[in-house]
Amino acid sequence: MRIGKGFNLPLKEIECSNCGTKIMKRVCESINLSEDSKSLKEIMGGKFNFSNCPKCKTKIDHKSHVLLSYVDPPRWIWLVSKKYQHPQYLQNFFTEVLPESSSSLIQQEMVFVEFGEPCECLQFVIDGKQPQSSLDWLKLGKMYTGDKAIDCFKNALRMDGSIYEAKKLMHEEMDKLKSYSL
Repeated sequence: MRIGKGFNLPLKEIECSNCGTKIMKRVCESINLSEDSKSLKEIMGGKFNFSNCPKCKTKIDHKSHVLLSYVDPPRWIWLVSKKYQHPQYLQNFFTEVLPESSSSLIQQEMVFVEFGEPCECLQFVIDGKQPQSSLDWLKLGKMYTGDKAIDCFKNALRMDGSIYEAKKLMHEEMDKLKSYSL
């Protein structure tokens, strides 16, 4: 795997949350896609930022979030573990990571992924294009939280009102937003 030019990555100790086994792995914290565009295929294929515990075979995320960046135009896309998928996490993350004075200089986005699983819909985020099918809108909505997720689910329902999962997920996101704003 050549993600992030692996030979330059620092070795870090990672612990299995299931059995406590510790392993040393090269951990990628960010990838500049302007310089390393070939890594995108591996990222979208789910071959990135995880290992399987050698003892119990549990999947272990190397990092809870990884930054994909572009130089021109300046853009950051944060890939974050799905276990953090909540509007409150999104808000707290951006206020803690980037100073307010810089936030207007860099376009930022956050998508939630299951590291180790394919995420083909990431291509829509990277290209800035809209899906053309209700199923793709549904998949894209699953990568967001809050208003962005709700908008994607609404678009899926506009194209195909019979998608029960889109209705269910949209209502769950609305409930998350309500509980966060209380």
